[in-house]
Amino acid sequence: MTVFGPRFLPDRLRPRAPRRRSRRRLVAPVAAVLVVAAAAMTVSRWQIASVEITGADAVPGSVAASFEDLVGHAVLLLDLDWARRLAATWPAAGEVRVRLELPGTLVVEIAPQAARGSAPVGRGWHAVAADGRLAGPLEGPVSPRLEGFRRAGDRRLAFGVVRRLAEGTGAEVVEIRQVTPLDYRVALRDGSGDLTTVVHVAPEATDAERAWYRLVAEGSPRHDWADLRWPNRLVLREVG
Repeated sequence: MTVFGPRFLPDRLRPRAPRRRSRRRLVAPVAAVLVVAAAAMTVSRWQIASVEITGADAVPGSVAASFEDLVGHAVLLLDLDWARRLAATWPAAGEVRVRLELPGTLVVEIAPQAARGSAPVGRGWHAVAADGRLAGPLEGPVSPRLEGFRRAGDRRLAFGVVRRLAEGTGAEVVEIRQVTPLDYRVALRDGSGDLTTVVHVAPEATDAERAWYRLVAEGSPRHDWADLRWPNRLVLREVG
């Protein structure tokens, strides 16, 4: 009978006893998970405590109320881009910036909309933005004054007429009034400021209007009134 000794297998082939994992290696991942969980619980409890609106004298009650409703709202669920769009719905708002100051103050900065002109509202004047919307009260009128235009789209088209006449004559348009949908009364002031010319134009430039531009460029006798609405008729009234 053959007896095999305890070293029958070479050392390289003998199974090794399993090693015990270090307690430090087990503790580190558990601690990390606990820290993340604690941080998540803390952040989830952050809420909007106050809302500060700066850079504008006032905002409509509906917009202000919408921001006040955010008090108590979870910070993690707050969409800053949505808040910016909300503030931008105010016609008088130009550039809008929204930021969150931790732990819970929402800051809304509103730059006033630049006035491209003005329109009478009641007994006062309101700024008119480039898109034709009314953009808040003014202390006084700003050129060009837009009168008789009831809708934002009509005021936007009026700005196109203003730009057309200013480029065609080099004069400043101080007022444009909608007499009828096809008749705009426009007051222009020349560079010297000593002559105001009133012209009647159509929403689109006519041949008569283009002919008048050529007369102005050639230095023809000055006019204080002109009817430029017709394709084949130019009516002028010379100064004096």
